[in-house]
Amino acid sequence: MGAGFSTVTPPPSQVSATSVAQAVWSYTPRVLTVPQYLQSAVQANNPSQLQTPADMANLPLVLYSGLVSETQAAAFINSAVLSYGMATAVAGLMSNVWDINFTGKVLNSPYLTSTAVATVFAQLNALNAQSLLYGLAQNYYYNAWINAVTSFGPASITFSTNVTLSTNVLIAQNITIASGVTVTCGTRTCFFVAQSFNNYGTIVSPYGAPGGAPLDGAGAGGTGGGGIVVVAITAALGTLNVGGSPGGNAVSYTGASGTGAAGGAGIFYVVTGVTVPLGGTGGNATAGYIGAAGVNGGGGGGSDQNYYGAPGGNATVYSFSSPNAMVTYILQGLSDWWLINALGKSPSSTTPLAFMYGSGGGAGAVTSGYQAAGGGGGGAGEVVAYGYNVVSGNITAVGGTGGGAASGCSTCPAGGGGGGAGGLVFIFYGATSGTITASLAGGAGGTGLSGGSNGAAGSTGVLQIAAVTVNG
Repeated sequence: MGAGFSTVTPPPSQVSATSVAQAVWSYTPRVLTVPQYLQSAVQANNPSQLQTPADMANLPLVLYSGLVSETQAAAFINSAVLSYGMATAVAGLMSNVWDINFTGKVLNSPYLTSTAVATVFAQLNALNAQSLLYGLAQNYYYNAWINAVTSFGPASITFSTNVTLSTNVLIAQNITIASGVTVTCGTRTCFFVAQSFNNYGTIVSPYGAPGGAPLDGAGAGGTGGGGIVVVAITAALGTLNVGGSPGGNAVSYTGASGTGAAGGAGIFYVVTGVTVPLGGTGGNATAGYIGAAGVNGGGGGGSDQNYYGAPGGNATVYSFSSPNAMVTYILQGLSDWWLINALGKSPSSTTPLAFMYGSGGGAGAVTSGYQAAGGGGGGAGEVVAYGYNVVSGNITAVGGTGGGAASGCSTCPAGGGGGGAGGLVFIFYGATSGTITASLAGGAGGTGLSGGSNGAAGSTGVLQIAAVTVNG
C-alpha cells in the first residue's frame, strides 16, 4: 500500500458506528472540518453557523464521537426546523442519510418537539415516510415511533361521559378516560395510541364475529368478544373487557326443524407457543348430535337423533416468532393507517390493521313440535398492550355462557349450548410491567332438558406478560 496507510481489521465485536466515528475523529491532522464547526453550532444551538444545511449530514458523526449529547442534537434539529426553515433538509436527511439509530434517538428526545416532528413528516413523500416509520418499528424504536405518530392531531383526548366509538384508531399525545366512564368500541377492534394512556374507567369491545343464526325457536349463537390494542409509552390500562356474549336460550319449537348456522370466524394474533383455546361442545340429544367446539366459539346444542347443533366459529390465527415481532407488525399496520388518514399520503403497498376478535357461537338445533336446543356462547376476544412502562390493568376476557334448551315433553331431548372459550391477553413492556389481573374463564355450558345433556364449558384463555426489547 502507499506510504502513510495501513490495514487494520478489528474483530466484529469492536465495530460500531460509535467506534468508527471516534477512530476517524482521532486522525491527525483533522481534515474533517465540517464536524468541527458543526460541533460548535450544535453546542450553541445556532444553525446559522452552518455553511449549508447539508452540513447536518454529519450530525451522527459528532454525536457518536461524544462531541455533543443527544439532547443537544435534538434541540439543534428542533431549532433548524422551526426557526431556520430547514424542515425540507431535515426530512431528506432523516429519510435518506441519517442511520435509523440516530433518527430513533433524536425522535425519542423531548427536545425535538411534536411541532417539529410534524413539520418534518409533512415534507416526506409516502414512500419515505413509510420507510422511516417501518424502520423505527423494525429496529425497536417503539417510543420514537409513538412520538412520531402522535405529533399530528390532538394533544389530548379526554372521555368524561359514556361514548361508543365509530372509528377504529384513536391517536393523541395523551388519552384519558375518566373514572366511572365506559368507552365502547363500535367496531371489532379499537386501537389506542398515545404517549400517555390513562384509563380510570372501562373500555368494552363487544363486537367480535357474529353468532350463528338459528331456525325459529332455537337459541342463537353468542357474539364473540372484540379486540383492544393499546400502544403507549406510559400505559395505565384500567379495566378492559373483551368478553364473549352468551348464547341464546331456546324459546319455542313450533317452527321448521333443522340446524341453524355456524358461528362466525374470529381472528387472533399469537406468539409462538400460545394456542387459542377451544369453546365447549354443545349438549347432545338422543344420538349424540352435538355442536362441535370451535376456535374459540361454543357449539350449539343438538336436538334428538336428527339435528346437530351448529359448530362454534373457527378463528384464523396469525403467529409471530417473538413478542417484538408481534409488536412490530402491529405498528406497521398503524403506520400505514396514520399515513393515509392523518397525513393524506398513499403508500403503494400497506400492512393491514391487526384486527383481532373472538369467534361466534353456533346456533342450537330444533325439532318442530318437540324441542329446541340452546346456542353456543361467543368466544372472548383479545387484548394486546405495549407500554414502555405499564402501570396496571384489569382485563376481562371471559367466554360467553351457552344457552339453555326448551322441550315440550319428558322424552323430547335437547342439549344446552357449549360455552365460549376465554380470550387472549398479551401485555408487552419495555421497562416495568406493573400489576396485571386477568379473568380468562371459559363460559359455562347451557342446560339441557328431557335427557339432553348440558353443554360443555369453554376452555380457559391465556395471559402472557413479556418484556420486549426497546431501543428508544
